[in-house]
Amino acid sequence: MGRITLRHALVAMALTATVVATAAPANAAVTRIGRVVQEPSPYEARFPDLLTLDDGRIMAVWHRAAEHQNAVGKVQVAFDNRDNGRTWPERHDALADMTPMAGRDMRDPKLGKMHDGSVLLTWFVPNDGVYYAVWRPGWSYFATPQKLSVPGISGTLAEHGGILAVEGSDQVLIPVYTGSGNSYVAKATYQGTASYVLPVSTFHTLQTTSQAADGRDEMWFEPSLAQFDDTIVAVVRHERWLRTNSSDRLGAPARVVTWNVNAATPTFTRADWNVQASSHHLLKTADDRLLFTFGDRGVTYRPTYGTLISNPAQLPWRQPSAGQKVVPIYNSGFGDQANPSSVETTPGTFVTAGYNAKKWASSEGNGTSPSGGSLWLLETLDDDYL
Repeated sequence: MGRITLRHALVAMALTATVVATAAPANAAVTRIGRVVQEPSPYEARFPDLLTLDDGRIMAVWHRAAEHQNAVGKVQVAFDNRDNGRTWPERHDALADMTPMAGRDMRDPKLGKMHDGSVLLTWFVPNDGVYYAVWRPGWSYFATPQKLSVPGISGTLAEHGGILAVEGSDQVLIPVYTGSGNSYVAKATYQGTASYVLPVSTFHTLQTTSQAADGRDEMWFEPSLAQFDDTIVAVVRHERWLRTNSSDRLGAPARVVTWNVNAATPTFTRADWNVQASSHHLLKTADDRLLFTFGDRGVTYRPTYGTLISNPAQLPWRQPSAGQKVVPIYNSGFGDQANPSSVETTPGTFVTAGYNAKKWASSEGNGTSPSGGSLWLLETLDDDYL
């Protein structure tokens, strides 16, 4: 765990207290329980993902780079000390050999656990595509990366959701999207120790770009997945771009999509959830609910929020306006944050990653902080969401 001075700790506590006091419901008690890493200036720990391994440790990955984009970022991996995220004795490059990714930006690292306890790491390289690598129990690093190929999808692929191992099957679902605003889910076979390669057999379209009556394009990004019995639940980020000026982008309600995993030709059910959820994460809980954490694009600085969906396979989800409780989890007081990820450490106890995208400085300022570059862990309880 990175060195935390008294000043660091006091600033961190003050930030957390401000968030809870000004935004959280009275019975919400978000607790900062640990720090995975504090990257040295000018680096930051962005786009984290968390996963609980079969041996009880938490694995964390993140993008280590000086900027959000137009940078050369490397994926890092860390393992906690089997203490539910309190200490992190092992941190290093994610790949055993980083040479294949030299000079390339490894963005949005995501984790998916297979039935044999192995983990598949995915990331994308801008203007190139999606890559993946395998980690097996007992290893410290991920193996040689492979490039994902999905015949039939035009455009360069990107991803923001982990690979999902289909229950009771050797099939995996891989959520991907393109810069043109189309989102898909590809199906492949996980071959275990026989091969690192994921041969894709087919794909399905979740959402496609269309033009609305007001001239804006409906754009769909960052699909992520969870399985509940025979139902797959996907959430897709939704934005509305002005066709004549693509830098003019409006947030829109997230789209929730469900289908039967056993259907050869799925019938999709779709409904909107009226929050501008972006860079989100889906965690299936021990009691078959869904902890949905996200950055709210409709709020200044896009802070991290969470909600606990009782019956996620049943659409539509209850809206916040109808009483669905949404809990503020983390706000660094600066833009370009969110990208949360969560694990359930014990039934009803959740740990969510949040990063301070400020640059490191000895004092708090506009875009600077003594805790700049920190990847924090925030704990919430089941009761906070009820």
